[in-house]
Amino acid sequence: MTTKMRKRMLPRIMLVMIAAALLVAGCSGGGGKPSNTGTKESNSGASTQPPSNDKEEVIVLKYATTADTAARQSTKDLMALVEQKLKNVKLEPLIIPGEGTEWNQKVTISLMAGDEMDIIYQNATTYQKFATANLLEPLDSYIAADGYDIEKIYGSSISKYMDQIYMLPAFRDVHVTMYNKDLFDKAEVPYPDNATWTWEKYTEAAKAITNEKEGIYGSYMLDWDNYFMLSARQKQVPEYKADGTSNYDDPAFAESMKFFGDLGNELKVQPDMISFKSKKMPWDSFLTSGTIGQFVVGHWALQTAMDKNLYPRDWKLGLAIMPQVDEGGKAVMGIMGGYSIASTSKHKQEAYEALKVLAENQWTLPGIVPARVDLSDDEINQIFQPMADAFKDDGITIEELKAAILDPSLQIVNEKIVGPGMSKITSLISSEGELYASKQRTLEQTMAELKKKADEAIKEDQSTK
Repeated sequence: MTTKMRKRMLPRIMLVMIAAALLVAGCSGGGGKPSNTGTKESNSGASTQPPSNDKEEVIVLKYATTADTAARQSTKDLMALVEQKLKNVKLEPLIIPGEGTEWNQKVTISLMAGDEMDIIYQNATTYQKFATANLLEPLDSYIAADGYDIEKIYGSSISKYMDQIYMLPAFRDVHVTMYNKDLFDKAEVPYPDNATWTWEKYTEAAKAITNEKEGIYGSYMLDWDNYFMLSARQKQVPEYKADGTSNYDDPAFAESMKFFGDLGNELKVQPDMISFKSKKMPWDSFLTSGTIGQFVVGHWALQTAMDKNLYPRDWKLGLAIMPQVDEGGKAVMGIMGGYSIASTSKHKQEAYEALKVLAENQWTLPGIVPARVDLSDDEINQIFQPMADAFKDDGITIEELKAAILDPSLQIVNEKIVGPGMSKITSLISSEGELYASKQRTLEQTMAELKKKADEAIKEDQSTK
């Protein structure tokens, strides 16, 4: 390559690298799907019709994934679903090196360089970064032409960005309340009632259960960003103002921050931040200690609790919805996993049909809680029966599992901030929140710093575009 050619190529390479850096953040999109094996046929009402193709030719779609994920039997079973439903379409792995954010970066660079791929696993955070860079195909025109009733099939699981749909959701993870029935009984506290379960009642129960002399806490929360923003996110208070700056001077965010800090510092119903950090308390302390009354966490922790060899217990576990701001509410923080069409796909119609198959049917693989809300009682039993069997001794029923995780009336609110500067802001929420919760800053100082630094992160992000 001549010197002149290298000079012409340099701006393009720099552009690709800069845009890639903007997209590297948040949860992993690198094929990090729940592990599962085996396949079953869906009995649901939604159907998937193969694309029109008069020839016998089989269209091979490239499914971007990691080497580790591609080697799993669960991934092979997932791809087999497409071949079973669409006789002239199949998926094959497109191996892209790396894991997590590194994988996302390499996928971004590859797409911006024009490399062909068809389908990418996404979640409700990562897909919006790709969509911002025009690396995903909007699905609205395909859905309209197909007459596909996504509202009936997916309900509140549907996520839109800039008023368009870029991902069909396949499975969900929502926050629930896990609680220790034995500690509730000992404190003579009634078990949570989903219809009336609020943060106020959560706090009352935590107070009654806490016994400092016996080392018993009524509540447990982690240092993850979402715990500092619980009620504000449930209220869906915008994290950006109309002018594009951050909205952290809205009182709702200070209220959320104060609630978290007070649990450990003022009410002393959970380990304070200094104790949490100095003792390096693990995320699974609720399951391992038997001395914690309540734990609000993604329902993935229930699947962890099913492993009685890893987590043996001599106490009974209970399950309820995430506490609500107001009685009767159904807003639960969560995140959806699903599939998108890459902008470089040469078979977008076939990729759309494959997306429908994946989104409609991945729940038939063990361990998956679907994003779908239209399943029959028998189908829901298929999903939750293994979990109910594992928690038989705890008395957790299929109906309780459904009510906390899959009830169609649940309103899923994103557990993460999505927008300009989101990666840095997510880290800032945790770091600034920790300073407040460890009493190194006042609430006013904390929110002022968060607002200032978030605005800087937004400005920096936008200046590179």
